[in-house]
Amino acid sequence: MKRNMFWILVLFLTLGMSGPLGLMADNQTDELYTRRFAFLVGANNGGKDRVILRYAEDDARAIQEVLGDMGGILPGDSHFLSDPSKEIFFEEIRALTEDIARAKEKFRRVEVIFYYSGHSDEESIFLGDDRISYKEFRELITSMNADVRIAIVDSCASGALTLPKGVIKKSPFLMDTAYDMKGYAFITSSSASEAAQESSRLKRSFFTHNLISGMRGAADMNQDGRITLNEAYQFAFDGTLTQTEKTMAGPQHPSYHIQMSGTGDVVITEIWKSTAVLVLKKDIAGKIYIHNQENVLVVELKKSAGREISIGLEAGAYRIINIGSSGIFESKVSVKDGKSLELGKDRFTQTDEIPTSLRGSLPETVLDPDTGTKFNRWRIEIFGGFASMNPEDLNLRVKFDDMYAAFYLEDYFRYQENQGEISSFMKMNEGGKARLLKHSVPFGIRLRYGINGWLDLSLGFSYFSRSQNSSFKNQFEVSNSNGIKAIYTDEYMKYNLAAEGFIPSLGIHVGKSINSSMRLETYISGGPLFAQCMYSINYKSQWPLYEVAGDFRNMDEGLLEEKGSGIGLAFQAGAKFDFYFTKKFGLFLDGGYAYQAVSSISGPGTRTDTSHRDYWDEEWALKQDIRIEPWGTARFLWPSNGWTAFGGTWWRARNFELDLSGFQFRIGVLYRF
Repeated sequence: MKRNMFWILVLFLTLGMSGPLGLMADNQTDELYTRRFAFLVGANNGGKDRVILRYAEDDARAIQEVLGDMGGILPGDSHFLSDPSKEIFFEEIRALTEDIARAKEKFRRVEVIFYYSGHSDEESIFLGDDRISYKEFRELITSMNADVRIAIVDSCASGALTLPKGVIKKSPFLMDTAYDMKGYAFITSSSASEAAQESSRLKRSFFTHNLISGMRGAADMNQDGRITLNEAYQFAFDGTLTQTEKTMAGPQHPSYHIQMSGTGDVVITEIWKSTAVLVLKKDIAGKIYIHNQENVLVVELKKSAGREISIGLEAGAYRIINIGSSGIFESKVSVKDGKSLELGKDRFTQTDEIPTSLRGSLPETVLDPDTGTKFNRWRIEIFGGFASMNPEDLNLRVKFDDMYAAFYLEDYFRYQENQGEISSFMKMNEGGKARLLKHSVPFGIRLRYGINGWLDLSLGFSYFSRSQNSSFKNQFEVSNSNGIKAIYTDEYMKYNLAAEGFIPSLGIHVGKSINSSMRLETYISGGPLFAQCMYSINYKSQWPLYEVAGDFRNMDEGLLEEKGSGIGLAFQAGAKFDFYFTKKFGLFLDGGYAYQAVSSISGPGTRTDTSHRDYWDEEWALKQDIRIEPWGTARFLWPSNGWTAFGGTWWRARNFELDLSGFQFRIGVLYRF
């Protein structure tokens, strides 16, 4: 009886191994054979000093979807973190480690796929203001007690993670039918010195977009219905490099480091496990773009004729664009749950640069949303130019001196001529007259920082000045009734008006790139105005003395100088045109209006003549005096800061304002870094 029971047991085991149990041992994707976990992190926030990413979390969600749909990962085995802190990150890692330990007791193989999308630099990945060094991250992945550990990092300079440190890189993939590969793999979206770029057209990063396209079937080069790690990486590498070759951020080269042993290759996804399958028939050729009903580009590939490609998709409506040698074609289809749909050329109808932004740790370089090209965040500009101005109150000094000389000389001699006291007079002029301040020469330097492709902030320092010098002489020859001539001279050896200002300013610049070498923008800036002004004359007057015998002449000679300084406000608004000769160096032109005024001016003054010298230091204001003479009445108005040194009948009319406003035109050079 015992002998019969033994042979019955042998027969049962033999049949079992040739039945479902035996099939399970041969089926490398059976859930009872392999347990797979996913750990996904989407971190748009890289800390206070870094721009918020737009699509990092979306990238991680998309990877989660394709792994759940086609990668054999059950909903409970997928850990997803959105902008986690370092503390939460390690709590979830510990929970994953416990799941792996329990799974190792029940399953022959346990695999873990880790995916991170966010900011990084050459040393670490970023979780908000927290950092996880590559050394710490590498040890975390390699120490997990799983047969296969795959880490995919989509961020700037992430290639530093894949640099070997004392490890000899082995040949990673052997395409045998057996499946017993064990070890770890690190895949990154860029090299150690490159920026990873995300696209508003794709609504995710270039690398993750191409990786997902490959995982959904575009990378199935041998058409066995399975996408291996090698196939997915190679497809993502080729697509990312092709799409970023022409961006100014430069080509982006994904990188990898593999440490695995065994035979076969790691299968990432299986097309026929997908919810629905779209089969692109052999007669379709060219670039293929598959958009879902939200118009998100979910798969992109280049297909050659004579080859059939199956793409795993979620059930729903899709719009497919085919760009071939004969034009652009479009097809709208709906794939159903659990079904496959064949799509041939007969279902298409003919129909009539990519903005990017950086992700990671290259803060000097971002992408212009207008052109999809790189610009450097920092820029220095040096300029000079021409500015109009009309300091009306200061120029009143010239008008006063002209009016005073005309009233007491020319008008007086005309009155004497009309009264018959002299027979005639003649005026002679040398050098014209005093010149007004009408323009200045501004120059300066400006440091700018780009917030994004259309908005900059600037810190500038500008200086402008103008000194208007004149020298002239008015001479009157007067003849009396006896024919005797007398000479009156009023001479200014030096007549000087001057103004200058220094402006530290903050500015806002809003612009749009026309192309990679031309840009238009508008700007507004403002800051304090530190200004000075000066009035200075060196004069000499001569006239004859009739009261004494002989041809004696009286002379009055002296120097009058008044200075002032004050603090006011300056605002500028205008438009600017940039032209780049190279990626970093260019010229610019800008023009606009500058409001520059100081309402309170004070300073020293001095007066020296043949008899005495006076000094003072007082506030500038406008003096007014009305003179009534037999030949007429005159109202004089002039600026001055002398109140105690001068006598007379004048009074203070109003406050003095140094207004140096006007239109400006500037030309300069710029350098981006």
